[in-house]
Amino acid sequence: MKQQFVAYIESYQMLLPGLKVLAAISGGLDSMTMLHLLHESGIDCAIAHCNFQLRGTESDDDQLFVEKKTEEYNCPFHFIRFETEAYATKNGLSIQMAARELRYQWFEELSAKYGYDAIAIAHNRDDRIETLWINLSRGTSIHGLTGIRPKTGKIIRPLLFASRNEIVVYAKENHIDFREDSSNATDKYVRNYIRHHLIPGLEQYFPALRQTLEHDMDHFSKVEMFYKESIDRLKQQAIRYEGDLLRIDCAVLKNSPSPETLLFEIVHPFGFSYAMIEKMLTSACGSLFFSDTHRLVVNRQSLIVHPLSDKKQQTYLIEQDVRQIYSPIHLEMQIFDIDPEFKPDASRNIACLDFDQIKFPLTLRRWKHGDEFRPLGMSHMKKLSDFFVDIKLSIIDKEQVWLLTSGDQVVWIVGYRIDDRYKVSATTKKVLRMQWMG
Repeated sequence: MKQQFVAYIESYQMLLPGLKVLAAISGGLDSMTMLHLLHESGIDCAIAHCNFQLRGTESDDDQLFVEKKTEEYNCPFHFIRFETEAYATKNGLSIQMAARELRYQWFEELSAKYGYDAIAIAHNRDDRIETLWINLSRGTSIHGLTGIRPKTGKIIRPLLFASRNEIVVYAKENHIDFREDSSNATDKYVRNYIRHHLIPGLEQYFPALRQTLEHDMDHFSKVEMFYKESIDRLKQQAIRYEGDLLRIDCAVLKNSPSPETLLFEIVHPFGFSYAMIEKMLTSACGSLFFSDTHRLVVNRQSLIVHPLSDKKQQTYLIEQDVRQIYSPIHLEMQIFDIDPEFKPDASRNIACLDFDQIKFPLTLRRWKHGDEFRPLGMSHMKKLSDFFVDIKLSIIDKEQVWLLTSGDQVVWIVGYRIDDRYKVSATTKKVLRMQWMG
C-alpha cells in the first residue's frame, strides 16, 4: 500500500517538496493509517486533533491517545475542544454538519497561523461512495455526483485510493494502533445507515456495485469539465456586473438549452435554491426573492441580484468650498461666472445649476417615498416614484439613486435629471457645474 500511497500523492501533485503539511488525526483506523503512511513515506507533518466532546470520557481518551502517538512520531501537535452540541443548536445544524464546520474552520485558522500548505484528511474510497448516496438523497448538482475529490484547495485526501477493507488489512499487517469510535457501530447517523445497510443490501443484487459507482464518479468528473466550460461560456453572455450589482439578461437565459440550469448555476453561489428557479423565470416584473445574503429582483429584461444591506440611511453635506468628493460617490464641482456663449452640458452625469439659487451646504442622500421635484422642462411637480416608473427603473436601480438637495428641495437626481427651478437661465450670473464621475 505504501507504493500506491506515494503514487497516488504524486499523480495528483498533493505534496510537492517543501510543503508544510497538517494532518487531521482523530485516532481512528483511517487517520492513524494515513499518519503511518505519511511517516513511512518520509513526509513530515504536524497533527491536528479535534475533541468534539460528544462521547464523554471516550472523546477525552481519544485526545490522550493521539497526543501520545504524536510524541512517538515526534510531530508538532495541535488540539482543540469544541462545544459541538451548543454550536449545532445555535446555528440550526445537525451534529455532523456542526462538527464539519467547526473542524474545517479550525484547520484553516491553523494553516493561516503556522503557514501549513496542505491539510491531509483521511477519507477513503468507501467514504467517497457513501458521500455520493448522501448527495443523491439530499438533491445535488452534477458536482455532487463526483463524490469526494482527491484535492480541493489546501485539502488533500491521500488515502482516497484505498477501500476500508484494504486499510484494515494494512493496519493489521503493520500493527497500527487506533481507537474505535463506538458511534460507528450505530445507525444514529445517515452515513452509518448507508454503510451498514444500503450498500450491503444493494451488493446482494449488484456484486460489483462499488467498482461501478467509482467508475461512474470518475466519468461524472470528466463530464463536469465539459459542463463547466459550457456554463462559463453562457455566463459571459448572460451576466454583467455593475459594482456589487449583478444583471442577468433574460433573453440569453430563455435562448439557452436549459434556462433553469443556467440560472441555477448563476444564482446558487448567492444562496438561492433550485426550488426558486422556476418561479424566478415565470414571476411578474417586480417580484422579489431572498437568500440569506442577497436579493433577486425580476425586472423587465433582466434579473438583478444585489447584496442585502443593513446600513442605516446616511446623508452627506457638501460645503460651498468643496471641489471634489469621493464617498459615497465621486463628484467633481466647479463654480464660474457665466459666459455669453455658455451652453449647459446635455450629459446626464453633469448638472449645470444656477449658483445663486443654491443654499449651502448641499445634501447628498438616498431618495425616499414622498420626495418630489420639478423635472427639467416641466412646469409642475412630480413625485420621484412616478418619475422612476416613467424611466423604467427597477426596484434595485431606485435604491441606488442619489439625490442632491438644497434645503428641502431636490436639485439633481444624480445621473438622471436636474430640477427645472435650478437650471441655468437668461438671468444666471454664476454656474455651479457638478459632474458624477461614475
